[in-house]
Amino acid sequence: MGWMMHEPDFPPLTEDQLEVMRRFALFEIGLEEMKRSLAGVFEFNFEPKEQAAGGITERRTATGNFPIPEPGIVITREHISNALERKRFDLISERDLVAWATVLLLNDAYVWDPADEDLIAEWLNDISLTLGAG
Repeated sequence: MGWMMHEPDFPPLTEDQLEVMRRFALFEIGLEEMKRSLAGVFEFNFEPKEQAAGGITERRTATGNFPIPEPGIVITREHISNALERKRFDLISERDLVAWATVLLLNDAYVWDPADEDLIAEWLNDISLTLGAG
């Protein structure tokens, strides 16, 4: 039996909060709006840390004060394509893309589509880490 972390008794996410997370995953709202809408529920910080050989590294922290929703918000290959398209047409910056991928990785409300689980995890990690280093 694996070790289980005890989740404090936080209230479940409201339908509005879940909707904010869904809209963020689709790039219908930006980071700041998500941050405002989920204040106290999902807090995150990306702050430049130190100058390293490969550029400035960021400290990325997130705190989710909610029980993991069942079912979670499913992230599919379409979410990734949509994000990459937006970047290609300069509708979003590289920083927006990196922040988006990082939030999806840090927020436990998001789950990967089982059909493409490995691909999605790999893409998000690549976007979050590789682009963030540039």
